[in-house]
Amino acid sequence: MEYATEDMNKNPDIYNNSFIGNYTTKEISNISGINNNNSLGNKNDNETNPNKKLLNETEVDTLKKYVKYAAASYCSQSHLETWSCGNRCVGNVTVESIFHDGKKGAFGFLGVDREAKEIIVGFRGTHEWVSWLYNLRYLQLDYEYPNSEGALVHGGFYQIYDRVRESLLWRIQWMLNRAENSCRGYNLIISGHSLGGVLAIFLGLDVKRYILDPILEENTIGVPFDIRITTIGEPRVGNDKFAKLVESEFSKGSQNHIISRITHRNDVIPHLPPHKVGFIHHRHEIWSKSKQENFYCNDEKVEDEPVEDKECLMGSKVFDIVPHLFIWDIYFDSFC
Repeated sequence: MEYATEDMNKNPDIYNNSFIGNYTTKEISNISGINNNNSLGNKNDNETNPNKKLLNETEVDTLKKYVKYAAASYCSQSHLETWSCGNRCVGNVTVESIFHDGKKGAFGFLGVDREAKEIIVGFRGTHEWVSWLYNLRYLQLDYEYPNSEGALVHGGFYQIYDRVRESLLWRIQWMLNRAENSCRGYNLIISGHSLGGVLAIFLGLDVKRYILDPILEENTIGVPFDIRITTIGEPRVGNDKFAKLVESEFSKGSQNHIISRITHRNDVIPHLPPHKVGFIHHRHEIWSKSKQENFYCNDEKVEDEPVEDKECLMGSKVFDIVPHLFIWDIYFDSFC
């Protein structure tokens, strides 16, 4: 199987016929209601040279580590259980459980790296494009969370998460509470690609609400932990109230919580669902324009309203599905 590379000319057929399954970039654009003026997608047409801060090599290397956790979630159960999925299986991780909903596509693993003192959750994206027909139903549901009046989220996305929610929260709580081999004080790393990025956001909010905040209030488990969420190619999750909730929950208090929403070149998926049906991204975009150009985007709120930086991914007028399938020579597929 050939993969797309940074040099578009090496695989012109892939870029001229960008697809996953039976869905082309043009068909995705038609379903979603966004306007794609050019199906080639062999460049990011945002040719501006943004006056933005570049990530340094150490920052990129840290993100690569977390991105590889999401990529590892596409590997087989046997590869995950033995942590033998090539360069995606970084660190000395013991996989404690593999979870899936058996129906709508939620799949991932829960593991621990005792040397790094990290609990790790990796989510993969939609494995079958049939599921995207389900994903593109834009019905918004009320998101129940303290001080979140008016927050709405994509109903299909949340229903997928809800099928694995209780078991994941229980297992994380158990890892913190168990008498032997406890993970007290370990940081929680949550990484997800595509739909998996959405699930990562939902899980991070639930862990903070049901596990971390009670620890800080009652101090019954031990040393509090930080949450680091990394998403790659994440679609829009909810409305402006939800975007503000995500920012407020992970920026207040003494904990060093970090969210990185990575976008790649002119990936079409983060343009979904479209603005016109009430969706907007939460903050903390990092745009990888190329291997060497990785920018912090300017998505600070304007007059307390969420914004998306038009000099990063959202400035693209040409969309493509191929940049959704890889980043930094890390591929999101089952060829492990």
